[in-house]
Amino acid sequence: MADPQPVLLIDAGGTLITRTRPGLTARVVQAVRQAQGLTVKEESRLREVILTAADPDSCLRALDMPSDIRTLVAEVLAEDPGDAVVLPGAEELLRTATELGWKVVVTSNAGPGTPDLPDELGRHLSGVVESRYCGLVKEDPRFWTRLIETGQFDPRMALVVGDNEQSDRRAPAAAGLQSRLVVNGLASLTEDLGAAGPLPADATAVVAGDHVGWAGRDIVVAPHLDALVVRVTRARVRYSSGSVSGTAVVVKRRSGPPAVFGHQAQLPGVAWLLRGRERSPYRIPASLRSLLEEKDLSLDVLSASDRRHALSMIHEARADSTVSERTADLVRFLEDRKEYGAPS
Repeated sequence: MADPQPVLLIDAGGTLITRTRPGLTARVVQAVRQAQGLTVKEESRLREVILTAADPDSCLRALDMPSDIRTLVAEVLAEDPGDAVVLPGAEELLRTATELGWKVVVTSNAGPGTPDLPDELGRHLSGVVESRYCGLVKEDPRFWTRLIETGQFDPRMALVVGDNEQSDRRAPAAAGLQSRLVVNGLASLTEDLGAAGPLPADATAVVAGDHVGWAGRDIVVAPHLDALVVRVTRARVRYSSGSVSGTAVVVKRRSGPPAVFGHQAQLPGVAWLLRGRERSPYRIPASLRSLLEEKDLSLDVLSASDRRHALSMIHEARADSTVSERTADLVRFLEDRKEYGAPS
């Protein structure tokens, strides 16, 4: 069973850290390009080989290149990778998330020889998933699909965070995950997490992706809520975010994943969707119960199917006048049945 704990799937390079030297992949690609030139397709393949190699030896074995180029790549792989520099707000974000009960997992395109994250970040992590160990780059939706299948978390409770449009938004969306790009820093997300507070006991999903404009509305793209609109065009839900609460609407769109927007107000930056209130169609309304007691009548004289039908007709009525009419009709029916007996 998937863990109901919310999970932050966060990118490393460009999101949490930067480096004092260009990344390994950039340095290898640059060296090969200068030595022999690269087409767009060749560069893409070279990049994928580097990022999915568990170590330098396996990287060199996977390269289909002349020996002199392989030697050049080996030299680059052996270079000092440089130091990691923690970006502003990174530690505060991870600390805030973990203190609020989020599981934090780093998802990274990390080639062979990539050093561990600095201790001030690593202490807040529940796990690290890297392309060099799973054999897939983050730009591939299968990276995210495999993560869902093996990660033991509920996609409805997950948020992908990163700085790259393809690897941190489009690919996760194709796998059914929401995302949030943080190209302008992490402070806004940290503030939103803090405002939303910890996971409520009756929460079923989190909405924390980027706010965008669509059809004149402020929406959050919500691929992780697809199941809510599989059989309907829209679903109304309740949400809370700290002391703020309200209702929202999840809509199916002809093009693109579902979207969610506040019914009367803009959704908070992070909002918990709550389990729907139990409303049994077979519960006796208070007004009907009073009438039955007043007239000494009972629904027990009806068959189970007739009772369910009568009560569902009352519950489904939207106007108060319709509720009153259907309640009165049912009472008259019971009075006639009591006086004249069940029809033959």
